[in-house]
Amino acid sequence: MDIGFARMLKARAGFAQCGLLLLCGFFLFGVPECRAATRDLVVGLEDGWIWQVALLPPEEGWESEAGISALGAVRLAEWKVKDSADGVSGRDIRFHKEPEVTVETAAGRVADWRKRNVSAVLSFGGGREISILRPHLAGAGPVFLSSFGENGNIQDGSGLPDRMLFALDLFRDFRITAFAEYASRILPEESVVAILGDKLDPSLERFSRNLGDFLFSGGFQTAHFWIPGGGMDSFRMIEAETVSSGARVLISWAGSMVVRDIWRGMRHRKGAFEIWYGGEPQPLLRSFDGVVTADQDFPVRTDRTFITLGREIWRRNKTTVRDPGMAGRAYTSCSWLFEAFRLAGTSDPVLLAEAMKRVEGLAFGSQTLSINPATHRPYERSVAFMSVQGREFHPLTVFPVRGPDFLP
Repeated sequence: MDIGFARMLKARAGFAQCGLLLLCGFFLFGVPECRAATRDLVVGLEDGWIWQVALLPPEEGWESEAGISALGAVRLAEWKVKDSADGVSGRDIRFHKEPEVTVETAAGRVADWRKRNVSAVLSFGGGREISILRPHLAGAGPVFLSSFGENGNIQDGSGLPDRMLFALDLFRDFRITAFAEYASRILPEESVVAILGDKLDPSLERFSRNLGDFLFSGGFQTAHFWIPGGGMDSFRMIEAETVSSGARVLISWAGSMVVRDIWRGMRHRKGAFEIWYGGEPQPLLRSFDGVVTADQDFPVRTDRTFITLGREIWRRNKTTVRDPGMAGRAYTSCSWLFEAFRLAGTSDPVLLAEAMKRVEGLAFGSQTLSINPATHRPYERSVAFMSVQGREFHPLTVFPVRGPDFLP
């Protein structure tokens, strides 16, 4: 018998059993969910025809617009595998919706995933779960993929990415290369660029130093200024020295409150410089016209391709997608896992993790991503440079930015 046909027969038998249990569960327990069938999905698991992935919810929960949109995309991706002749390496992939992970439950959850032979965990959380799970995964799995991850550190103690951790977003240090590239596009050669860093924050100190190196290599002059942990009462001296240096721009790696104070001090001053903020766009910044930020999420939120995906999700499973960007992240994350399963040809987490690093040509809406084995993230992402005008962030330009491989 053809392997693909046999696989479909097994899957259909599983669906029939699930439907029966669903009906029983509805009348006996008053819930429209097939709990018995989703508990490890015995049919197809023991004979190896189904490989498993656990799903972790967005911070807002599964019942939020983000959660519903993400799950709708996952179910569409899951159905497409089941409906295909060959599946993924001749197998079905089953996604299990699970509750969030906490510090208290992390060890038990990882042990349970291993007991159930869960190969991978796909998370729609904001990154907090990465630090919670890292010590328990311990390089042995399951594979962990964040559909976000900008603020999630997936590196091990040596500064290299942990073997089991992956993320769809570039790490937040992408703004180092982003601002260096943006400066080269809009500022005259040999312009002075001021950089404000925090000596008491190792990450911000490193970002400031590395940005200075990138700008200097690009033909710019740099002026470094340092603050002691953001606890200064006044930035007047820094403002005056920035003006006297002839700087066209001040790039601040300090917090948004520091940007606020400097903006207020410079808004009516002769020789005022433009302020670029080195963090994520913050609501606080909406009051400060002219402040520039770099954001990798804006191109995702505004990608029209994901509107089409939402319509497909509705046609397939009648799920209304109110967060197209989240649906797009979910669908692309599933595609990344599917391709890694195909390359590995096995559900073994160690071999799957090696395959995750080799995925190329991944469709992410209108972007095409390939994975950088040095970072366990895409090589590059589209980044929007936005200026605050009229209490809104308005895009100035969008172009691909490569995340740095390694910064000392």
